[in-house]
Amino acid sequence: MFRKVSRLRNAVQLMFALLVVYVGLTFTLFVNAYLHGTTPVVSRPGGVEGFLPISALVAFKAWLATGQFDKIHPAGLIIFLTIVTISLLFKKAFCAWLCPIGTLSEGLAGLGRKFFGQNFKLPKALDYPLRAIKYLLLLFFVNIILLGMDGVMASGFLTSNYNLIADVKMLQFFEGLSGTALLIVGLLVIASVFIEHFWCRYLCPYGALLGIVGLLSPFKVTREEETCTGCGACTRACPNRIEVAKAKRVWSPECTSCLNCVNSCPAKGALAYKPPLGKLLLSPKYTAAAIIATWLIFVIAAKATGHWDTAVTGNVYRQLIPLASQIGH
Repeated sequence: MFRKVSRLRNAVQLMFALLVVYVGLTFTLFVNAYLHGTTPVVSRPGGVEGFLPISALVAFKAWLATGQFDKIHPAGLIIFLTIVTISLLFKKAFCAWLCPIGTLSEGLAGLGRKFFGQNFKLPKALDYPLRAIKYLLLLFFVNIILLGMDGVMASGFLTSNYNLIADVKMLQFFEGLSGTALLIVGLLVIASVFIEHFWCRYLCPYGALLGIVGLLSPFKVTREEETCTGCGACTRACPNRIEVAKAKRVWSPECTSCLNCVNSCPAKGALAYKPPLGKLLLSPKYTAAAIIATWLIFVIAAKATGHWDTAVTGNVYRQLIPLASQIGH
């Protein structure tokens, strides 16, 4: 049963990862056409804006302050709102089911277990201070954007030349990683092999935000003390080191609703993913369906209402893309 459920979640992860690869390749073709002075044969994929979280946060601030929905990277704001909504409903399920970085991190941890027989755990005296880093990073962005910007400043950033081609600059950054950047990426990869979810656990401010939002989620892993045998299988199965066997309901912001704990439990009915009241339970199959449905509803609605594709014209791209490396310096 556990392997069957793992395969379901892995299938969802793979599907989303392939979608991300497709978006990346399509956007690369789009940008390269303008760099070579030709007209793109592919349309710019709006999904690429999912890699612009800072721009999306500024757009969110501008939307709150002015009521104007971002027209430059509208898909970025839609993706941000979608992920936050998923967290409101299902805790940090985005991280375990959809996030490509989470999928990569999980794969690297799997390599660590394959070659070294286990992943290593930092002592609590080091683990807790390191986990605070992602919250400090989140506080930094909240302070400079949500608290530090007014509507005029946020709107001004959104219409700046820098933000107009922030997606292009992001692509060029990854295509031309410096020696220092490669070293940092390499160290993160190595750390993720030895320590499961190193980036997610200690450094991801997005994950920190979703963890806080997820505290409001009605769905949480719930343990029935009457039927629990105290075997501890759930705690051992948790990739986020949550002591599920000691919790009545798992409130931890580290919980990603991967449901490893639920599906490792040998006692029928001892663990369930459910709201505090009522008999509604979400099995892994229905959890996957609910997460994917939420994502599709937002994307389809955005496309139907004109809140997905950018208002930036081909002429603007033709002018700015060749100058992308100079803009912002």
